[in-house]
Amino acid sequence: MRALSPEERTRIEAAVAAAETHTSAEFALVVAQASDHYAAFPLLWSAVLALAAGGAIAITLPSTSGAVIFAIQATLFVAACLILHARPLGFRMVPAAVRQEHARRLARLQFASLVQERTHGDVGLLLFVSLAERHVEILVDRGIADRISETAWQKIIDDFVAAVRAGRVTEGLIAAVAGCATVLETYFPAAPGNHNEIPDRVTEI
Repeated sequence: MRALSPEERTRIEAAVAAAETHTSAEFALVVAQASDHYAAFPLLWSAVLALAAGGAIAITLPSTSGAVIFAIQATLFVAACLILHARPLGFRMVPAAVRQEHARRLARLQFASLVQERTHGDVGLLLFVSLAERHVEILVDRGIADRISETAWQKIIDDFVAAVRAGRVTEGLIAAVAGCATVLETYFPAAPGNHNEIPDRVTEI
């Protein structure tokens, strides 16, 4: 995972500006390296491993003193924590459902912060990608949701996900912006004097 380069940001932001010449809807883009640090999971697995090791020693070597068992458990716990906190190993210890839930939650927080009710007619759209989770979402304000069904975005999302998995984040974002503009311009064509209510920039978190 890496931050976008200045050249990539320029290309994406130019694509947003171009798309907004075809529709009165407004775009916001968010690229997250990860939706959470998931720090609790390395601690949890380390504790389970240390407890299991202590139990195994107590059963197989019952003459071992409690102090020795405790020392072994403590050493194992600390070592496991250090190892599991290193990515990507620690990240893989997090259940997929938990990763997806954290990504969806972050997407909605970003939508509320950057898009919701910030445009005339409630015509804002968020393109969100969380790279570590390979999670992609398109969230729209109620003005768009009232006229365009969620199924209209699915092909764009599928192509976007494929691009992220292939490591082509910039190309995926640019293609997704263009695809969204194509869907939007039928219902929300560009209007003279349309104000740029959401800045044409990529938010990286």
